[in-house]
Amino acid sequence: MSLQFITNDRFLFDINLITKRKIFTLTETDGKNLLNQLTLFMTEEKPYLDGAISLTAIAGSLDVNPKALSFVINEHLHKNFNNYINDWRIEEVKKRLNNKEYNQLKMLTIAFECGFNSKSTFNLAFKRATGLSPTEYRKL
Repeated sequence: MSLQFITNDRFLFDINLITKRKIFTLTETDGKNLLNQLTLFMTEEKPYLDGAISLTAIAGSLDVNPKALSFVINEHLHKNFNNYINDWRIEEVKKRLNNKEYNQLKMLTIAFECGFNSKSTFNLAFKRATGLSPTEYRKL
């Protein structure tokens, strides 16, 4: 039966109907404008503090295609969405660690307030961004 299947040139699918992954591109100007819009949104609204934030949610807030937003982050900032969000979170953690008002809070409390959902992700992201563990940074 399988020989007949092959010899009759029958396939379970038509190879011509398979779509290739489309590459999303923007003009340089459009990319820079979207990046500026994203940076302003991140600075003013601080969506990264939400541990459940997603690329789709941010794209919706900016009224742009999620693929366009992903493209801009990847191509202009040379990082993926998760690393981009975690970098914003790390900067917020660093601000709080440098603020005496937060001295009484545990490190993990600050991490969760800044949008991290797990201790291991926080520690890895912090070490990658600063070269120091959160505890080492706090002691500086």
